[in-house]
Amino acid sequence: MLFWAIFAFLWMALEGNLQRAVVFGVYSTLMALVYARRRLGGWGERGGASTVLATATWGGLWGLASGLITLLLMAVKTGLHAHGPEFSAVEVGWVGQQIPLWSLAGFVGGIGVGLLRLALVRRER
Repeated sequence: MLFWAIFAFLWMALEGNLQRAVVFGVYSTLMALVYARRRLGGWGERGGASTVLATATWGGLWGLASGLITLLLMAVKTGLHAHGPEFSAVEVGWVGQQIPLWSLAGFVGGIGVGLLRLALVRRER
């Protein structure tokens, strides 16, 4: 959380940069999802398909929310600076176009994490 706060402070002070905005959006989303997951409780004992479905869902949410939060952060940063827009319409449009891809990538990555988790749990037994 401390790293996130330092990153937020530095990110706001620097001029608009699409790469930094995306990294900050993805990292902020990860922090929010980890917090939400901890509030909802641990993974608990689940069956194989249930574990993979849960991790795939969380991965898809990470991809979807990363794009939306990045757009929100870009809007906030542009609104706080009085010298004009920080990001061009092309950059904002690019982030919006990436949301389906990031959602799919998160979903597929979540499937991989779920399968890996199942393999490690079975290996321990």
